[in-house]
Amino acid sequence: ITTTSALVHTPSCNSSTTVFPMDPTPKPTAPHQGSLPVVIRGSCLCGVVRLESKMAPESITICHCRECRKASGNPFLAFGLFHNDYIQWSIASSTGVKHLLGDLAEGIKLTYYSDVAVRGWCSRCGTPLFMKYHCRPDGTSITTGLFDNEHITGSLPPIKEHIFLGDKASWWHVPSDDGAARHSGFNEPFTRRLQVWSAKGRPQRLDLPP
Repeated sequence: ITTTSALVHTPSCNSSTTVFPMDPTPKPTAPHQGSLPVVIRGSCLCGVVRLESKMAPESITICHCRECRKASGNPFLAFGLFHNDYIQWSIASSTGVKHLLGDLAEGIKLTYYSDVAVRGWCSRCGTPLFMKYHCRPDGTSITTGLFDNEHITGSLPPIKEHIFLGDKASWWHVPSDDGAARHSGFNEPFTRRLQVWSAKGRPQRLDLPP
């Protein structure tokens, strides 16, 4: 999901503590005192990169932009929005499982196709894992294909929206009865978020929590 060129961009690293005056990424409501249980588990195709989440996605968005289509080899990519505090990435190896607590680049390949976001991939099998927008430092958009059906507790939200329909594959027809909103680019609230971020000099994060 990008709005600028597809050229690789190396961001600056002087703004990791920037506070954005924007709505925070929603968190789940704890049903009781104590820690929340894991409600979603998933992995890449080869199983090296693993995901655990203590929240269902706040929303699900289907992106039809050119970058998402080319990255996945499909007419679109579906993303679920998660708060960083409730997800955990891990890397499996012959010596065990390592939690990635700060620097995701320790086990995940990171690429920049614009200066608005970074994408994560399994460095072994190439599965697309997530996008992290610099204007939303507390959230991660995770590809929903990672979720294992047998490891989903409860239900997922319905598809919220289709975005970047202006880039849609001409041969693909969006279902008319899915109840989702439709946008030629980003939706209006996220466009405003990008504008605020851009007005602040387009600060970028390299620490990439969690």
